[in-house]
Amino acid sequence: MQLRSLKAILAAVWVSVALIAGFLRDLHSVTSWAVLAAIAVIPPVVMVWWWQAPDQTLSESIQEARR
Repeated sequence: MQLRSLKAILAAVWVSVALIAGFLRDLHSVTSWAVLAAIAVIPPVVMVWWWQAPDQTLSESIQEARR
């Protein structure tokens, strides 16, 4: 699986779980929804920003050059 699609899937699952938790908790105040939105959005943004693909190994470089 490509790293880009894995990150997108994990982010979508995280946001979905946070929204479901919000509906199950039956939040009534705007502040509660704002906190939930922050919890739902900030971790996936940080994950997408910081989680980079590993550097290419020497073996991969050699294989690429041979092609």
